[in-house]
Parts: sequence; structure tokens; C-alpha cells
Amino acid sequence: MDWADHDHHDARGRGAYSTLVAGALLLGGALCAGACERASGRYDFVDSPEPAPVGEEIDPKQIAEAAKDPVERTDPEGCERWTGRDPEGKCVSLFTRRAPHVQQVQIPAGAFVMGHIPFRGYDATETRERPHVKWSGQPPRYVRVEAFWIDLFEVTRDAYKACVDEGACTPAVCPEGLEDPAVGQPEDRVGYLPQTCVRHDQAEAFCAARGGRLPTEAEWEYAARGVDARRYPWGNEVDDALPAGLYPSGRMRSDSSYFNVLGMGSNATEWVAERYDPDAGLRSFVTEEFRDPEGPVRRARRAFEIAAACGPSPAAGCRSTVPEQPKRYIYKHGIAGARRAARDDIPEHMPEREIEGWVWHGNAHRRGFRCAADLGPDDTALTVPKPPAPLPLTHTEQSLTVFGGVAEAVNQAEATRYCELLSVELPGGVAYDDWRLPTFEEVQRLAKVFRGPGPAWVQDGAVAQVSGFSPPDPEAPWERIEADSGEALFARCIR
Repeated sequence: MDWADHDHHDARGRGAYSTLVAGALLLGGALCAGACERASGRYDFVDSPEPAPVGEEIDPKQIAEAAKDPVERTDPEGCERWTGRDPEGKCVSLFTRRAPHVQQVQIPAGAFVMGHIPFRGYDATETRERPHVKWSGQPPRYVRVEAFWIDLFEVTRDAYKACVDEGACTPAVCPEGLEDPAVGQPEDRVGYLPQTCVRHDQAEAFCAARGGRLPTEAEWEYAARGVDARRYPWGNEVDDALPAGLYPSGRMRSDSSYFNVLGMGSNATEWVAERYDPDAGLRSFVTEEFRDPEGPVRRARRAFEIAAACGPSPAAGCRSTVPEQPKRYIYKHGIAGARRAARDDIPEHMPEREIEGWVWHGNAHRRGFRCAADLGPDDTALTVPKPPAPLPLTHTEQSLTVFGGVAEAVNQAEATRYCELLSVELPGGVAYDDWRLPTFEEVQRLAKVFRGPGPAWVQDGAVAQVSGFSPPDPEAPWERIEADSGEALFARCIR
């Protein structure tokens, strides 16, 4: 279900994802522990026409019946998955409640590892030619979330229709050229399918009408992956038993998250609350904005939006009305830490794909949502019983320390500023803020942990791993390359 970076199932994870993050964040290997194999691409359906759901025939009424008691009960003293600690410190099963439209589960307060990194290293060839942020989920980082309620599964069509009938919601309509995936489905199944083809503002309106809101990205990701930093909501391996397509909400019980929330890795993609910020993963590590208003990413975005709104020969009047940043919202699916964005309003001359390479409609025919809610004054807040998985934010090699986060598509001045603004707090409260770009000689010393193939900025120019293969072999040597100071390369900082 890897749709949110450009690696499309390069590997199948083995073992705890915390180990995978530790191995891949800085050490340059593929994000797997043990043997890896190239996947078949069978899940590349996200950018393809929607197939009919597959699998055994079911009675949709059984779905509603099964959802009445969704949280598996475990040994109260075990404090494993699906449990939380109450204010007295006792380990209890997660609380559930009946919302107007669905069963909800309380996600206990806690910290977790948020984010995602590429499997094949940071190949900046594409972003050098077309400046954009390719891996907006990086770097993995600790985030704390307070206790909240979330829907057990996606909002169904029956639930959405009831809101429309009440006059609190507007009908969902698939964008032109996209067929509603409910077409051709058995009539008794349609009402149990996730409500897709819904705009972000429509999803917000539904949740508000039911006394809630859309989950934040951190809430959604925490509910999906829990504290053990799993890659997918159900674990660390691709689940071949999960069919491609839409099926009734809550149907695939194997797609069950750390907190037993259903359907977060398969079925519909899902809106979350926030607008898309491609540098969101780096914000907590830099003290202020590092990108220049006239830097490569900003210029490329501005040119793209003007062409999308005004056409190939934009008039000055049209050009002046185009916003600096489009209003795009995050949606999630598959790999828990990955992310994409889509818009409610499509410019008149929108090309087939966004600048990042995503299809313009963001697969709206498969995009649904679920609701969240804050705890009420009478709700007892739980806390998660376990600490988050260990996360190495830095790695030290030959007296040099490398930070795991990468600034993408920056010119040389932005790269220098990024390192100067970087401040990294390590466990124990020790913070380092004396970061800088490496020299070419230092990159050669750090070759095993620097993660290429680049190209990347150094103090004295630019470097890349060069070999006869594409992408280059991870063991390929780093060499100097020619690059203009205004070009869009990546930057990694050392101290």
C-alpha cells in the first residue's frame, strides 16, 4: 500500500519498525531487517482504475454487528496492545463509545515515532530537474498526542447520506472522469462502503455535524501505528490478503492497527485536518524558515500554480491573482508515516499531475475520511502503557555527528542556512545547535552513513555518488560534481 513516496514497495519490512528506522535513517541500507525482496507492484492500483472488491461474499449486517464490541479484551495486567492506564495506574482495555454514526475508541495519550524515510536513499536527480519536496514525511521524530476519540472505521455512505438528508451535509460527487467505485456493487453492500469522492470541506462539515472534527495528521498516524513504530497499521510486512479496491468499512479485520482501529492501511485513503506543508517534518528542528522566497522550490511552485490557473500564456491580471501557495490538504493511507496532498478546488488549466508527480485528482474516487473528537469533561483519559520505540536522530562516525533529516531541493545558500538554523535535542535534554555543511573530505569519511546518491551540497561545492547503475549502488564512491549555486540539491548537516 505504499503510495506516498516514489519507491512503490521496494522492500518488505522484517522485524520491529523501530529497528528498521534505526538501520535506514543514517546507515544507508534499505528499510528492512534481514532479507529483502522486490515486491511485485501488485499494489500500484492507487493510480489505476478502481477494480471491483474481491473476496468472499458477506452479509453487510454482520459488519454492523461485529462493530458493536470492536476492542479485543486482553489480560488486564498484560498492558499490551489495545490497553491503556487509567489515572490510578491500572491497566484497562481501551474505552469505547457509541457516536451518532459509528463506534469510537479512545486512543490513549502518549508519544510515538512519526514520519517516514525513503528506502533507496536520497536520490535528488528528479528534484534537481523539477524542484519539489519528494519525501515530506522525513525525518522520523518523536511526537506526543493527548488522548482523543476516533472512529473505529471510515464514515460509510449510509452515515453520510443521513447527514445529507438532514441538510447538514452536501452530496458527494466524483470529479469528472472518475467513476464512483460504488457503481456496479450489490445494492445491499453500497451503504456500507466508505463515503468517497468527498471534498475536505465536506468531510469537515460531516464531522462537525456529528459533534467531532477531522483527526490531525499526528492523531491519525498515532492511531495507525501506535508506539512500536510499525510501518503499516497492521505490522511491518505487506499483507497480500488485503484486496485492492473498496470494500465495506470494517470488513477486513486483518487491517487492524496497534489500537485496533480498522481500515487505516487499506480500503479508502483518508483526509486529515491540516493543510499540507512539505517541510512539516523539519519544522521542529529548525528555529525559523530556511527557504528563500526566491529559492528553487518557491519559484517552481509559483510557476506551476500560475500555469495551472492561467494557462501557457498567462495574462498579467490572472498571474497577479494566483496565491503563493495552493490550499492543499493532507490525506493518509498505507505506509503510516507517508503523506500526500489534494485540493478541493482544481485550477482551470491543471495538468495531469501535480508538481510532485501525483495525479491531479489525488484519487478522489478512493478518498474518504473518519472523524475524531476531543475527550469530554466527564471522560476518563487513558495513557499508553509503553514508551515509544527508540529513535536515533543522529549518528556519530569518526568524531563527526550526522543529523538524519535532509533538506530537499535547496540552493547552496538555503543549504547553509538550514544547517545554521538546525537545533537537535537528544534524549536527556541535551541540544546541539552547532551544525554545518560537511566538506567533500568529510563526506568521504562518512560515506557509509551519509545516504546518497545525491547530489548534495558541501561547503566547497557539490558531491554525488556516481556509478554505472541507476540508481547508483549505495557503495559507490562520492565524487565532486559541477553544480550552479542556485540549483536544487539536497543538504545534510554534520557537527
